[in-house]
Amino acid sequence: MDILNNREIAVVFWLIVISIFFLSSSKMTKIRNSVKRMLAGLFFRQIISVLFLMVTYMVIIIYWLSELDLWNIEQLKNTVFWCISVGLMSLFQLDKFKMDKSFFKKSVIDNFKLLAIIQFIIGVYTFSLWIEILIVPFLALIITMLAIAEAEKKYYQLKVFLEYSLSLFGVALIVYTLYMLITNFGEFGKEKTLYDFFVPPLLTLCYLPFVFFMLVYTTYQQVFITLKFATKNRFHRYAATFYALILFNFRISLLERWVNEVNRATIKSHSDLVDTFRHIFEIRSSEKNPKEVPKEHGWSPYKANDFLVKEGLSTGFYNRLFEDEWYALSPMQEFSDGIIPNNIAYYVEGTEGVAKVLKLKVNVNDATRTRQACEKLETMAEALSLSSLNLPLSEDMISAISGCNSYSEKIDDKTITLIVERWSNHKFNGFDLKFLISSIEKSDRHNFNS
Repeated sequence: MDILNNREIAVVFWLIVISIFFLSSSKMTKIRNSVKRMLAGLFFRQIISVLFLMVTYMVIIIYWLSELDLWNIEQLKNTVFWCISVGLMSLFQLDKFKMDKSFFKKSVIDNFKLLAIIQFIIGVYTFSLWIEILIVPFLALIITMLAIAEAEKKYYQLKVFLEYSLSLFGVALIVYTLYMLITNFGEFGKEKTLYDFFVPPLLTLCYLPFVFFMLVYTTYQQVFITLKFATKNRFHRYAATFYALILFNFRISLLERWVNEVNRATIKSHSDLVDTFRHIFEIRSSEKNPKEVPKEHGWSPYKANDFLVKEGLSTGFYNRLFEDEWYALSPMQEFSDGIIPNNIAYYVEGTEGVAKVLKLKVNVNDATRTRQACEKLETMAEALSLSSLNLPLSEDMISAISGCNSYSEKIDDKTITLIVERWSNHKFNGFDLKFLISSIEKSDRHNFNS
């Protein structure tokens, strides 16, 4: 039984070569010291316990799959590779998964996409060992250069050439695979190939409950740490922990909202603690049954949060900032090239139950990308105007956005404003653009312009 195919042997060969150079070269001393410190950090008790839980869980899953004849010892190599590349790396991306509500759905779909199937079939047949040894560093070099070229606009031509080179290699690999399927189908038609195909996706599916458990576990860990600082009374901390487990259980988004409320509130009694839970569920009820807001007063914040969902700007929850100031904001969305790309975010600001200001903010981190920024803002501002006012942007506002000029106009009971603020002493002459649709008095507008 061949443990490694030629491609895997080539990768191992180059890893050994690089490791020998890394360990023996005097030029690598500083990097070696950095790696040692990083590895030392992996041996904290918390990390070791998580890795132990992961290994234990996977041993149970593998035993269960083997009992069902869905795993055999020939899959040990694939399982080890899967544990390192998927299982372990997933644990370092828990915060990302928490923000991506569709993570679990996409994880299932990605394993059965046509591209994933093609990649598997291509991996069945490999070239002779000496060809694979030459190909591996060549591909690694192209991919590294492509990553650098994508970060700088001046390397655009190089980027196109590298992408073309990778495409040619991909086509050549597909042609070679088709040829081998025709002339040597016996290699592909083995029982082991069937196992190689479905075992990694099956491991991923079985691993998702563990990822979800770790997501919940780490969130509660962060919550308990926060409670130590936010609530000095030990009884209140224990009570808060008990209530949170009972009331929120696996609903980590509600749990995190509650922690924000605990940080804002002053908890001096059990009644104060109970009020924080009551507040969260009252907001939840308002979100499910949003009240109509008179047009002249503003918008329902729970509807305003979704004004730009189709454009990819979805806000978080509408939360209390201070006693009479509430807000929601979207994550920054990057939309240009460069090392520090431009980004845009959407804000909803107002009071409890009423959104009074809708704001788009674009950070132009390099003045050479001004045109891209203005085009992006115009598109988003048009969508926001249609969603909130049922009106397109005026010609004057479009002209102001295109020319990056501050401008303000009034339509019925709403004020539409563009604010351009230049950053002083900025290396790349950066600035920000703020587009606001508001229902508040002029004297109060400065409170929302930051």
